[in-house]
Amino acid sequence: MIFLIEESDEQWTPEELIEAISNTWGKDVHFGACSGNAFPKEYALDFLISRGKAVLSDDGKVALHPSMQICDGHKEFQG
Repeated sequence: MIFLIEESDEQWTPEELIEAISNTWGKDVHFGACSGNAFPKEYALDFLISRGKAVLSDDGKVALHPSMQICDGHKEFQG
């Protein structure tokens, strides 16, 4: 999901981002945390916001936090 936000020229609301995720990776995609826990796409943005990796702008668009760092835990959950 971070890849989608980072590599795209698009700016999405949370709802638009969920739709873009479904269109990119499928409706049943799950994401993984560095701890190895997997969760549905609907919870991924809340997780990233709670960990300080993503923020919502004043106009309600999703952006990566400037100090965000990516671990390698996501590699196990690609598919």
